[in-house]
Amino acid sequence: MGLISLPLVSSGAIPFLDTKASLESSPTQSRSHTKTWPIGAPETVGADVVINDPQLLQALCLDWDMVKSEAFIAKIPRYGFKAMSEENLSPPKNTWALEEGTSEVVEQYLTTKPPADIRDKRYPIRYIASSQWRRVISPEESVILVDYHTQDIFAVVLRDFIEVPSVLSRFDKASAQHIAIGRNVRKGDPGHMAQYGYTAGARSAPKFAWARNLDKKYSYDFLASHNHEMMSAHTLVWNIATKKVPANIIAGFRAACADMPKGDWNTHGELKQARVSVDAFSGQHEISGLELGPPSGVCAGVYSRACHFEDAPADGPWVMSLTTNYDHVNLGGSFYSAKYGIMIKQATNTLIVHKATDWHGTTVHDVDWFDRSLVVQHRGFSLLVQNKLQSTWNKTRLARSCKDNIGGQVGAEALSTKELRVVGTVLKRSLVKSRKGRPAECVSKAKHSSITRLRLKAGE
Repeated sequence: MGLISLPLVSSGAIPFLDTKASLESSPTQSRSHTKTWPIGAPETVGADVVINDPQLLQALCLDWDMVKSEAFIAKIPRYGFKAMSEENLSPPKNTWALEEGTSEVVEQYLTTKPPADIRDKRYPIRYIASSQWRRVISPEESVILVDYHTQDIFAVVLRDFIEVPSVLSRFDKASAQHIAIGRNVRKGDPGHMAQYGYTAGARSAPKFAWARNLDKKYSYDFLASHNHEMMSAHTLVWNIATKKVPANIIAGFRAACADMPKGDWNTHGELKQARVSVDAFSGQHEISGLELGPPSGVCAGVYSRACHFEDAPADGPWVMSLTTNYDHVNLGGSFYSAKYGIMIKQATNTLIVHKATDWHGTTVHDVDWFDRSLVVQHRGFSLLVQNKLQSTWNKTRLARSCKDNIGGQVGAEALSTKELRVVGTVLKRSLVKSRKGRPAECVSKAKHSSITRLRLKAGE
């Protein structure tokens, strides 16, 4: 069985995104409802697939050793900038940034569009000329940006990141597909952002699980293929980054997710080695034995956000973003660091690494946001570790362990009071959910009594 090519499925009217689809090949509901979500990646290896081609590994820089990596990084120009206080940010916090020359229709849209939530406040707008930035990184520049005083890196920009065009093209299609089928998680901002990988769930109901926030139900085969394609892009970008991005950033990512599952959809065998499917040299290839990437990611299309910062793990506050397609000839869509007054011009095949905890944002695209028929090509995906992911994983792992052994020999004596509260709460919720739609006698009395004992021991 050869590699599965994905049709680009439309999820409805998403403005400015090219989501054309053939309705005749719609993957929706082709299997029974008992298999609405797949367990793992599909089998993709076939007789026509080349495995671990040395020529491809060399072209993607995956054969680099530490000496080559350090030599590459040493050649990247470094620039130092002084950090600004919150009172002197450029642009100020919670402010939309528009590049000089942006048409008035963008400002009109930002000031009149209905808020996604009635509690949301309208942000002010600021036009910023190129001369007002401390530095504008051109679309051809690869740079490492550091703090002037501490010499700590706060951003990295790498152009022509993936050196095989057909590989980038396939990943761009996977990104476009996910934007088309994934629900927008940032409805208050212009553009579209959809999660993939592991998430910590909702604030009211935290749960460590694979993101399923899709616009509708899709078939088992389609989801297995799509997730494999998306995680192929995710995993390969991570492995190339381990060769081209400074080691302290890579170490930060690894430390932040050292004790939790990685982006492991496309794994196989007991060693949990990742496999990646790509197109190269007019053929289909598969790369195996790769390191698993961070557990979470997002895809974004024509997306902008006002000046903000995000909570992130202390060990790894980094976000790694690859622009897979940018042919927007007008202004907008450029990343900026408000803390240092730097704007980075966008370009296809650009990797930007930045600290999520610094004040940053994206300039708003200069398009007529009221004209929903327009198509703008600007999309990509980001690798990250969500702030609450580790704590959610700890609770989930503890609950799973106790749930699996609740009727066995593993007792509650070795657990702390805090752990007992967590286990008791999680298992009680699980018990209530298990009763819905099933006879009460199907719920084990032994499990119920065990939960009761746990909660009594916790002093509740």
